[in-house]
Amino acid sequence: MYVLTALLLGLASAAGATFFPGMLNMNGVSVSLRAGRQAGYTFSAGMAAAFTLQAAVAVFFASYFAAHPGILDLMRQWAVPMFLFLALFFIVKGVRGQRRQYDSKVALTGNPFLRGTALALMNLLTVPYFFAICGWLLTAGHLEPDVAARMGFTLGAGAGAMGIFGAYARLAGWLQRHAHFLTRNINFLLGGILLVFAVLQGMRMALE
Repeated sequence: MYVLTALLLGLASAAGATFFPGMLNMNGVSVSLRAGRQAGYTFSAGMAAAFTLQAAVAVFFASYFAAHPGILDLMRQWAVPMFLFLALFFIVKGVRGQRRQYDSKVALTGNPFLRGTALALMNLLTVPYFFAICGWLLTAGHLEPDVAARMGFTLGAGAGAMGIFGAYARLAGWLQRHAHFLTRNINFLLGGILLVFAVLQGMRMALE
């Protein structure tokens, strides 16, 4: 029973981190619109695989991170320039493709699964996020410290991420029909989201 609880906790943690529009799920929408739903699902699976890995690192090395907080601080510091780089990338991409319509499918360069994995791994705040969640759950006794529970949490996190990312890829067509302005300017939206993330993270670090 406690393993099932751990799985559900992991699922809820990942769903909470990915439910609202952000860099990853909106990229899934973009891929689904550009290259088709199957490519969107594959891209989403790659992002979910990265989430699974990041959750595993956080939950299995929770004690190590607690003893070496400088590692997480370094991740948070590097998150700011990474977000700024990605924001610039998507804004430039949006300017170059401003007149592109999503009515016709275009082939993606590279493997969608690997592209999704690489993009998700660039989000350096995912490990600190899962570490904070796992630390609280372990301290409060909601998550057992044994291997089975930690594995259940990890698998739940992967399933939760895949569920949300897959839903965004599945609903990409609906978003295109009902929010055409958003999908047409999705690269600018992504750039704006990442700029907000960079500013908020920078402010948070400055106030610490």
